[in-house]
Amino acid sequence: MTDKIKYCIWDIGQTIYPYTLEPFNEWAKQHTTRPERYTESHNIFKFDYKPYMTSKIDFLTFCHSICDNYDIPYRNTTQQEINKALHAGVGPVYPDTIAAMQKMKDNNIQNGILSNALPILHQTVKLNDLILDKNIFTSYNLRLLKPDPKIFNAMRSKLGCKFNQIIFIDNKSENVKAATKLGMIGVLCRHGQAPLVLEQALNPLFINYIQNGKDFS
Repeated sequence: MTDKIKYCIWDIGQTIYPYTLEPFNEWAKQHTTRPERYTESHNIFKFDYKPYMTSKIDFLTFCHSICDNYDIPYRNTTQQEINKALHAGVGPVYPDTIAAMQKMKDNNIQNGILSNALPILHQTVKLNDLILDKNIFTSYNLRLLKPDPKIFNAMRSKLGCKFNQIIFIDNKSENVKAATKLGMIGVLCRHGQAPLVLEQALNPLFINYIQNGKDFS
């Protein structure tokens, strides 16, 4: 019998809300002094964000690195412009995600976050009534990236539960596979089919609650 589920942990981008680097890409194309070098294989989408996402470099260094890589003159306003372009990629929260989170909360399952995230976007999730601050874990705080098992272990340790008491929802299959391998209930979230997929995500919980004699409706 599966232990009673205590937590539902969500990724952010493409899972809680849509996110795109396209506004950042447009900014870079407009500001590069060598557009002929800004190509399909050498652009913002191909940049290595890992050092910034794991707090190995700060935002200033990140901005300078972007400018150096893509032949963009660094100006006094560059940090603000990059900040604005990165935030412009944030879309509205998916309604079905909100509905699923509310269902979890109504059944005494705490929602949380585990995300490979850019530190500058740390205030983009406005779900204080559904997610407690203590249940938010990011790559820049833990200094690790999914799908490394160490980041899942760090999260589980801070939550103080077993892996099989966690349902993990992410849009990347490699992250879901890593979570499942550790014993979590891993669910791949594709918002093109979101109502169906998120309903399926709850199926293990239905089984668990039936086993424990509780209605999960």
